[in-house]
Amino acid sequence: MHCTSSLDNLVDDIVIQIFQTLSVREILTLRRTSKRYYSLSKFRSVWYAAFCTEVLARHLPPPGPSCSLRALNSADLEHRTLLALSLEKRWSRATPNVIVSSRQRETVDQILLIPGGTQILTVHGNKVIYWLISGQTGATYKLQKVEEWLSPSDDACIVVKDTEGQGIIAIGCRDQLVPRLSDTKAKGSLTVDRPNKHATIFSLALKPALSKLCDYSLIPGTVAGISRHLLFLDTTSDQDGGGLELLDWHAQTEGTALLPCIPDLFGSFLGFVHFSDHILVAWETCISVFPVPDIPAQGRMVVAHTKVFIFSEPVSSPIAFTTCVPRGWTGIDAPAYPPSQEMPSLTIVARPKSKLGRIAMSMLIPLSNDNGAKYPSSFPYQLLRLPPFVPDVPGDTGSGVGDQECAQICMGSSGRGLCVFGREVRLCEPSLLYIPPREMQFGPAFETGKAIYKIEPGGDRVDFDEGMGRIPRTRDVWAIHRHHNEFHAENQIWKVLKFANKAKALQGDGVSHCSTEFEDEKNRTR
Repeated sequence: MHCTSSLDNLVDDIVIQIFQTLSVREILTLRRTSKRYYSLSKFRSVWYAAFCTEVLARHLPPPGPSCSLRALNSADLEHRTLLALSLEKRWSRATPNVIVSSRQRETVDQILLIPGGTQILTVHGNKVIYWLISGQTGATYKLQKVEEWLSPSDDACIVVKDTEGQGIIAIGCRDQLVPRLSDTKAKGSLTVDRPNKHATIFSLALKPALSKLCDYSLIPGTVAGISRHLLFLDTTSDQDGGGLELLDWHAQTEGTALLPCIPDLFGSFLGFVHFSDHILVAWETCISVFPVPDIPAQGRMVVAHTKVFIFSEPVSSPIAFTTCVPRGWTGIDAPAYPPSQEMPSLTIVARPKSKLGRIAMSMLIPLSNDNGAKYPSSFPYQLLRLPPFVPDVPGDTGSGVGDQECAQICMGSSGRGLCVFGREVRLCEPSLLYIPPREMQFGPAFETGKAIYKIEPGGDRVDFDEGMGRIPRTRDVWAIHRHHNEFHAENQIWKVLKFANKAKALQGDGVSHCSTEFEDEKNRTR
């Protein structure tokens, strides 16, 4: 870099344009040389250029909720840029620290972190509470209770989130079994699904909070997920085999489309994902591939399989999917950048059904040019088995890793994620994997060393946000818990953890705050 004396003679507008061409490290270095450069480096155009070139153009997971870029001020753009670069550099060596916690006396059945890392939903029986994490780096984070929603029935709720949509969730009834009187008299203990299932779709991005978008007073199955304009219902308990029933909640029509299941062949439903303009449904023994259907206005249509891929071994929940390609910025004014991969692969991560102490991984990779020409298809992929992940975790009984069971798997689209084995939380990150005989593909690589965090055995639930690097967790115990001079005495504790490479505890209201390397360097200039 040229000496700063040559820049001192330039007008401010020219210096700002020069700042826009610099890397983040060069901006942070130059701003430390004088008050003038520090002031000019705060201009919004400087950090808009840095955010676009060093985060969006490099396809890093953008931190925070997606919105219009015009709505972000200079401080917000700077914070998101520094956080994205810090997490990219330090992800595998990150250490989680508590930033905020809640003292709740109600049992938490489910906890969800909405994409963006600032909104949390907790489920307490037939009640859902919406929380908001507020505060900026360098200040104390606060947890605000925004809204509370009660189910119209006494049934326990389940909440699913659209990982591609901006704050879209669906709330339904948990799948419960109740006795049918006519059958009970004849057979004594026969049970069936509760018939009065309902579903409600909300937006967390609109005002007021928990804005209702669509309401179904009666649905044919249990809410299994929501993605884009489709609501997915699990109807595999039907006598005819059922499958996944799809509703178009945008159009709010009465028609449905069925992605059928063959119970004796497929096994139980595990999960689904949108991939390569298709819907992939994971069962215990296979992956079913379906085209995205046009939902009829009335009646029911059955969607034919495009392909079925058989797993090398049966798997079970938990299951997760990742393309190792971040979804990027979804705001309406997001700049367009060429994709990092023309045809990305899809990695399926799940717990083996018959083997403890490991995670089974399979990958859908594009067919080679020769095979693609020989076997033309609308879904030109093949399924390969990857080596399983076996953590170096001692079993609870001291007999080795075979006693441990994978309790949870959370994966982001970028390949960042975590898994829970026993008490230990382990991270994964995208990495180049060698696929014999000559393929190289991006896939998730789990850390085999020391776990980054330990949770309480049994009952703990976690979620995950890849852009902000935050993990909410909850546990069902009566305990006095101490963390960073913080005491709790209750039967429900849930916390939000944040990854950082450096941390400093700020006492007050039971909150610990984390600072990153880039933020430390930024603060030293003041």
